[in-house]
Amino acid sequence: MRWSGNSTGSNRAWWDRYDWTGGGEEWSASAEWKQALIDDVLLTLIPAGVDVLEIGPGAGRWSAVLAERASRLVLVDVSEEPLRACRERLAQFENVSYVHGGGSALRGVADASIDAVWSFDVFVHIAPVDFVAYLDEIARVLRAGGVAVIHHSDGRNRGRLLSRHGWRAPMSRELIAALAQHRGLVVTQQFDSWGERGQFDLAAFGDAITVCRRAAR
Repeated sequence: MRWSGNSTGSNRAWWDRYDWTGGGEEWSASAEWKQALIDDVLLTLIPAGVDVLEIGPGAGRWSAVLAERASRLVLVDVSEEPLRACRERLAQFENVSYVHGGGSALRGVADASIDAVWSFDVFVHIAPVDFVAYLDEIARVLRAGGVAVIHHSDGRNRGRLLSRHGWRAPMSRELIAALAQHRGLVVTQQFDSWGERGQFDLAAFGDAITVCRRAAR
């Protein structure tokens, strides 16, 4: 039976009415957790001085870091409200563009025009059918050798909290790896913790991060 939750329409409706005044920091486990994620994951995996695409920027808690680092940053969101919040937060950056997307496509982003894709706290909420469509699009827009770093759910009810309480979609790292490979995306890492001792993690809902690269065309 096809999964009926986490649809594009329900996601758009939720984020259109969401209160973004907290800047998205309400989803950071702690300031130390967030900074370690930036230092050990984002800065390590997303190169400096390249063209970057962020899917689902929210209020820009990662976008602010990416904007300072990227040659060009494209922000895509299914809802206009987070894009509005990002426009305000990132007003000083001239290298940022904004795309109001349809929820499974990267319309307006040219083929082989992006070096790195970043998405955090987004694909955990995306229905499998839209997840697959996004993988097609990521493979399309990435340049050969380009990298995608995607935070996603990893099974159902595997963390400390029930997945339905976190609006989690039913995906897994094994399924995502297989789907990515079929689209010419080579999975290089899958992990759920970081820090010197792995002390920071995604254990609340049993999520994971998948890193993949676009194979040479």
